[in-house]
Amino acid sequence: HGGVEFDWLDEAATKTQKDIKFGKVELRLKKCAAFVKTSDEILEDSWVSMEPLLREAFTDGLAWQLDNVFLNGSGAGQPMGILHAGCLVSVGKETGQAATTLVFENIVKMYARLWRKKSGVWFANHDTFKQLAVMSLSVGTGGIPVYMPAGGASGKPYDTLMGLPIIWTEHCQTLGTKGDIYLTDWSQYLVGQKSGAGAGLKFDTSMHLYFLYDQTAFRFVYRIDGQPWWPSALTPRYSSDTLSPFISLDTRS
Repeated sequence: HGGVEFDWLDEAATKTQKDIKFGKVELRLKKCAAFVKTSDEILEDSWVSMEPLLREAFTDGLAWQLDNVFLNGSGAGQPMGILHAGCLVSVGKETGQAATTLVFENIVKMYARLWRKKSGVWFANHDTFKQLAVMSLSVGTGGIPVYMPAGGASGKPYDTLMGLPIIWTEHCQTLGTKGDIYLTDWSQYLVGQKSGAGAGLKFDTSMHLYFLYDQTAFRFVYRIDGQPWWPSALTPRYSSDTLSPFISLDTRS
């Protein structure tokens, strides 16, 4: 808590001064841009208005790019994704665990390392479902399924794990690779962007750039930065296992 401490005092006892330690997190806006040109004939002859169509397409494309960079961004010229964050806790694979697998012990250990469990959300590659669906808990010489719905295969597959929602996304790494499944608390991720005038996705057009070719240019620019609030994982007072708002699983190869 940055040096914030409380003391237990007797009546009228003197309080001890505490010095709070502050840190700095710098968010410097990074530029994300897209550019496209189209013929004037398409603009004139299309039965749908091209400008709103392009706006919608590039807005969706920007959302896709931001989803990717918040998970995988290097922090160099783009936001820092949790995969490369200093606070990421990556849980080791089980002894003898086969490549490209997920086992129940992985999930339990990831959940145990999450700092605030009530606000956790899983992010997972679609590839991981085929492993989650067959996960089991070893009991003696046998085992019991731990992810199969109550109605068996006839029931709708769960979209939760340990009571927390799962978001399936292509932006997670492929099965068996670090980053194929995350347990996250995004309240601990900072995002910086412009407010007021000049905020949001900027959209500009120009008929002059390709005037000789009867083409119109469309430009889209967005400035944003992001990174986890935490510089490193937290070592609890009475435990040696670190905790973090961002948990992954080591590569299984």
